[in-house]
Amino acid sequence: MKAYAVGLLLVSLACHLEAADAITGKDIPQVLGVWYGQYQLAPDAPRTEMWMEISFQKPVNGYAIHGFNRWNVLTGEAPQGADSKGLQAQQFDTVSGRISNDGKTIRMHEDHSKARLDSTMLGTDSMRIEFTHPGQDSPEFSVTLERIDTHYSPADNTRLGIDISHHSGDVDWQQVKAGGYQFAYVKASEGVDNPDIRFADHWQALRALDFPRGAYHFYVTEDDPEQQAKFFASRLQDDPGTLPPVVDVELLGKNTSGDMTATLLRFLEVLEQQTGRTPMIYTDPAFWDRYFRPEFSRYSLWMSEVGVIMPKVPFGWQNWTLWQHQINQSVPGVEKDADISLLHPALNMSDIVMEQGAQRP
Repeated sequence: MKAYAVGLLLVSLACHLEAADAITGKDIPQVLGVWYGQYQLAPDAPRTEMWMEISFQKPVNGYAIHGFNRWNVLTGEAPQGADSKGLQAQQFDTVSGRISNDGKTIRMHEDHSKARLDSTMLGTDSMRIEFTHPGQDSPEFSVTLERIDTHYSPADNTRLGIDISHHSGDVDWQQVKAGGYQFAYVKASEGVDNPDIRFADHWQALRALDFPRGAYHFYVTEDDPEQQAKFFASRLQDDPGTLPPVVDVELLGKNTSGDMTATLLRFLEVLEQQTGRTPMIYTDPAFWDRYFRPEFSRYSLWMSEVGVIMPKVPFGWQNWTLWQHQINQSVPGVEKDADISLLHPALNMSDIVMEQGAQRP
């Protein structure tokens, strides 16, 4: 939501093994999705089922990937099976790695156990992984995983929306709607005493158009969280909108240091009390992972990340609700520019639109 950021092109790739990347022009192996398989450490050992979710893939600078690894030892119990996607698995770790330029080899490691995962793509939806524990020279076991869920491709049909502030200038919301956009977020406030001067005009126009709308507050880490929440709520008065109110958390004040978790949780608590709505958090993954603990999973997530096939989800969330994938873009009806986000393809607008007085968990 920074007005001075430089816009990048959204990468649109079909969900197959190789696809031409719009940024690099190279073929990019596509490994996003959930992978499943079973293995045994020895013939008489219990079987273990494994789910690996690759939830982030960056097409430039080495094809970096991130994800989650879950596994469950079958001790006389029926397997959870592929369809469970490991949501009730006994073991969990995060995974990081890089895809080689040949598009066939993936070097990964578990972030906490430090186990090495050397993977080879066997086809579009199959990979062979050798697991080597720290301090060992040879793999302890290998397993073949099959892709059971492609997650989605950015080329899939989805619902687009924009977010603006006074920096965007005049907005013809009728033209924005005619352009295919289905929701909008408008900046309402910043800190404890900085209102957006165009908010009321945009809010009234969106309400008259019956356009799904939400307000966001730019969070200032140096300001009192309770005062910020009350200031934001005062801007909404008796009309909190039809989308969850959002707190934009992306900058650390120069006089702020340390863990920001407690103060932000207090902001969210007070805002929910003031508005009767469960807020949403807007952030970028690099900033969030550095300053916040994973204690915010009850709040929906609006990720900001450009130039990637899928945004990295911070630890503590399973997925995102909105993804701001383009910034400072020319949008018909907007005088200057706007940022563009998409609703997760697994969701419908009805999943996030709230009627007056309603509250989502």
